[in-house]
Amino acid sequence: MKIGKRSDADTVQHTVELSSATDGELLSAFQRGNERAYAELYRRRHLEIYRFILHFLHGDEDMAADMFQETFIKVYNNAHTLRDSNTVRSWMYTIARNSCLNVLKRHGRQVRLNEQHEMIVDESLMAPDEALEKSTMHEALDRAIKALPENQREAVILREFEGLSYTEIAEATHTNVGIIRQRLWRAKQSLRTALAARFSDGE
Repeated sequence: MKIGKRSDADTVQHTVELSSATDGELLSAFQRGNERAYAELYRRRHLEIYRFILHFLHGDEDMAADMFQETFIKVYNNAHTLRDSNTVRSWMYTIARNSCLNVLKRHGRQVRLNEQHEMIVDESLMAPDEALEKSTMHEALDRAIKALPENQREAVILREFEGLSYTEIAEATHTNVGIIRQRLWRAKQSLRTALAARFSDGE
């Protein structure tokens, strides 16, 4: 992404090494006019943001590329609006999430996940004496996740695929940690029930 120079920004002295700065320090430096700080923030977060967008958009690479570009344009243009430097990462996910939701609404499509489901399959989901084929488990888990309520499905994506903390998920989805914990607990219970029924003896 080409980064234009802001004409009204004063040149600022680096107070920290960019590579070791926190996201908040980078954004604060960018707010003061340091373009290299934005470039470092982009370098640090662009892969995970793209992966999240791709999950959200059915694995549609063309649409994901468009929403990825839109997300970072919005991050660039709206950086001055963020006051809490401790919420930079979740703020970026909020922008990406809203961009994805808007484009899905425009296209009349629903969110679903791709095939990286092994990340949320723990031992309790599998019968102890069975070695289930990975492809079979993926197929069953895909159906089970798609059957979850949208807010639970979204929490699963952010927590299990993207590794956000409960606090970051709450900030990105404009809710609180207690609700996020509840959504994830209910989602896991539903997945256990669905998979237990699918792979129980005699079926």
